[in-house]
Amino acid sequence: MQEQPGDPLRNRGINRLSNVLTRRFFRNLSIALGIGLIGGGLAHSINMPLAWMMGPMLATFVVSLMRVPMAVPMQFRSIILGVIGVFLGASFTPETFDQAAKWPISMIAVLIYVPVITVIITWFYTKIARLDPATALFSATPGGLTPMIVLGAAAGGNEQEIALTQGLRVLLLVMSAPVFALMITGVVANGHGDSHAVQMTLNEGLLTGVCALVTVLVFRKIGVPASYMTGAMAASMVLHVTGIVEGNLPDWLLAGSLLILGSAIGSRFSGVKLSVLARLAGYSVLATLVVLAFTGGVAWFVAQWLDLDFIAVLLAFAPGGVAEMSLIALALDVEPSFVAFHHIVRIFEIVLLAPLMAKWFQNHMKRKNTSKI
Repeated sequence: MQEQPGDPLRNRGINRLSNVLTRRFFRNLSIALGIGLIGGGLAHSINMPLAWMMGPMLATFVVSLMRVPMAVPMQFRSIILGVIGVFLGASFTPETFDQAAKWPISMIAVLIYVPVITVIITWFYTKIARLDPATALFSATPGGLTPMIVLGAAAGGNEQEIALTQGLRVLLLVMSAPVFALMITGVVANGHGDSHAVQMTLNEGLLTGVCALVTVLVFRKIGVPASYMTGAMAASMVLHVTGIVEGNLPDWLLAGSLLILGSAIGSRFSGVKLSVLARLAGYSVLATLVVLAFTGGVAWFVAQWLDLDFIAVLLAFAPGGVAEMSLIALALDVEPSFVAFHHIVRIFEIVLLAPLMAKWFQNHMKRKNTSKI
């Protein structure tokens, strides 16, 4: 039988997929989710804040330190970000846009906040932690784990140290934000937004899924940051604000998404040497305290100035990951749309500036080395 022209491409695609979907892939994924499920169940039983993300995150982190191989692949996590985007989009209402007149000012504050906190933490990692300048700079930049590792390595930084410091930043901020909110408000972050919201019908779910998929593809094409989440959120927002869709996804689906997201954060540390982690962990804790103190001060000022909810502003500015901070806002029912939009602005700024920063740093080091010759 004569081979069709399209067959070689199709065969290459099948081979590439089979190289990814190996027995090891499913074993590591199953271990991560299994441990995450146990951690989530235990956390839920003791009413831990954001139990289905915090429990899996802590459980997989602890087991990772025992050198147990586990992983939640980025492609798998991307699908979950789409589900989270649909949940966040449903939090938008016509009243949301009445408050949005204040957002441009607070978004400008975010744009100023990012380079300032980067300079502060870069100084800390350089002078106190004694990291080399490139590693310190890309470890301090608040967002974009993968781009920071790639760009930092290209600028001569230590990939493993950047990955660990960035991962620890997210881990520590995600752990501390719900506790901090509990101390201030007395509210446990275990809600799922509006507890009285109706669930989507099957037709609404199919329509939302199709619209979300199309929007994600468009956003990826034009290079919108965090396109899986932002695309799904944009589609869901339009459908809910226009009244085409009224319900939201079931709570169990959000709990499952939290479990996978928490397991992904904790399993990042699988295979890391304890000696390396211990050396950086202390500095990361101190850096996180500096970030929280500075962010708290900025958030308080912005909240007072614009008459906004302090916790919402704090979550909007805290560089703990767009999905994670937005989910905490959703769980606390404190303006998740406001929080999500500000984090998207932060990520967009970092995506634009990080390559320029890397190029500048490379040129700076070349000039420095040349002057020594």
